[in-house]
Amino acid sequence: MNGLKTGVLVRDFRKRDLRDVLEIANLSFVRESEIIGFDSEHVKKMVDTLFGIPATAFLALSRLLGKEFFKLFVAEVNARVVGTTMITRQRNVGYISTVMVHPAYRRRGIARRLVNSAVAYAKEKKVKRTVLYVIPTNYSAKNLYAELGFKEFEKIIYMAGSVDRVSPPECTEAVRVNRLQKSDMDAVYKLIKSSEDPRHLEVFDFARKDLKTTFFERLFRFSIKNRMIATLNGALIGYVETTHTTPSEAGQISNVQIHPELKGKGIEEMLIHAAVSKVKQAGIRKVIGTASARRPELIAAMVKLGFERCLELDGMVGVSIDTLRRHRALFQCLLGTLTGRYYVNENWCIR
Repeated sequence: MNGLKTGVLVRDFRKRDLRDVLEIANLSFVRESEIIGFDSEHVKKMVDTLFGIPATAFLALSRLLGKEFFKLFVAEVNARVVGTTMITRQRNVGYISTVMVHPAYRRRGIARRLVNSAVAYAKEKKVKRTVLYVIPTNYSAKNLYAELGFKEFEKIIYMAGSVDRVSPPECTEAVRVNRLQKSDMDAVYKLIKSSEDPRHLEVFDFARKDLKTTFFERLFRFSIKNRMIATLNGALIGYVETTHTTPSEAGQISNVQIHPELKGKGIEEMLIHAAVSKVKQAGIRKVIGTASARRPELIAAMVKLGFERCLELDGMVGVSIDTLRRHRALFQCLLGTLTGRYYVNENWCIR
């Protein structure tokens, strides 16, 4: 269909938009909802909270201080919301998610408008780079993101398991799995720096403070996060995070980190099983574990415990503003050297 040149308004989300947004979500993320689950009542409660007086005051203050945590955009046609996306800001990184358009309005340039709005917001806030994830077979979306300057940097594998069917691991007596303590922060930070893919850490601008629960998370508690560590003879050798919301949605197991010399030696299974047990205590029946495609030993550990591969996502990163400027400056310097010209106010002048 022809692109919509007029009649599309991209604006901030309003509470009354929720019904249209939920309809679009149910039509756009069928496969993801089957795997992860989708609790619309939980979403409604979140929106009610965010539009309540305490949250409104907190978010307004955050905007004034330049610390706005997220921005939710909608695309409107004839007073009807037909698309949406959200960007979550964490220091120098903007994470773009839920890029979705109603099936009846696709291929009209609306997704492009939404992503451009999110990227423009990131630039306004001086965010260095933007990140998003997309299903590899969603070629139209991947092509759009590539046209907008995004490049693939990682592949994430989703593994699904039932809390009642996850096999217990072969325990190593000397290894202990316990809850993360504040005193463990430095050791966990060093572990992640040595264990995680350097490209992933660079893209997400990983810092020690990322291990802390943000004030926003503590204040609203839209999800519950648990962090656990594995120790061997008192030394920290492993780390894992779990996140859950309601029994209607799968618990998440992520950021499984193992000391480089101990990868593939059973520590992964012990941490994952402990994480599953923690999620099960909250009444969750299904868990989703995530692993980079560069971590075959972690994927093998999940398979050994009874998880099954269910979904893949490609991570794509937008080129930072500073990088673009730097590359242009280098090109101009090189071209000036070769041609004997210099660049002033967007014009080439002869020396």
